Amino acid sequence: MTKLRAWLKANRLTADPSDYTAVPDLNGTYNVPTIVDALQAEGMEIQAETAVDIITRFNRKAAEFVTGGYSVNTGLVVMQPRIRGKFTESETYTPGKHRVYISVQQGVELRKATQQATVELQGVLQSGISVRYVKDVSTDKTDGTVTRGKNVIIGGYYIKLAGDDPSVGVTLTNKATSTATRLADKDIVRNTPSELLVLIPDTLPAGKYELSVTSQYASGSKFLKTPRTSTYRNEITIA
Repeated sequence: MTKLRAWLKANRLTADPSDYTAVPDLNGTYNVPTIVDALQAEGMEIQAETAVDIITRFNRKAAEFVTGGYSVNTGLVVMQPRIRGKFTESETYTPGKHRVYISVQQGVELRKATQQATVELQGVLQSGISVRYVKDVSTDKTDGTVTRGKNVIIGGYYIKLAGDDPSVGVTLTNKATSTATRLADKDIVRNTPSELLVLIPDTLPAGKYELSVTSQYASGSKFLKTPRTSTYRNEITIA
């Protein structure tokens, strides 16, 4: 059985002040290599390179079949091809005007997993800036371990770095020395409301850190008068 943490968020579509929806608290992301690593940690005897190669080939062949007009049932999901765009009786398919897309529905295994999942509510999600996860791009780890001189993805809500207050930015505070280091503008590779891609300076000493994001971003082109800060709930380890 799995546990999904979630926050309550006010439902803006109704006038009822007691109406809330549940928003999953994302811990990060997994891809094929990191899932294979998790399987090996459980005792899988197949070599990681072999497992990744098999899954990659499977995905390629499944994509080939579904875009060739087949319904593909992987057990986890059921995929079927669809075509979008308007046609006239004499018209041919035109890329840009028309588009092939894939309809994806839950398969038996995924349906079983959702039925067995439990939800732990953590309270009401406060509006504004919030750091939800940190992922080391070079290792795909989401356990808080990051690598000096490598890129890190910071995911969250309203975390786009915006505003002219000197405090705006990503700050790493050494927990042993209390030394705070704000990342330079050149170290901010991607800057969006839901995701930051940053470079961890190779000059930072190894150790335990606290990561925080400060911004005046509100939405669109609007800025807050007073900066808001969100501190990542987990400890960051720079190696």
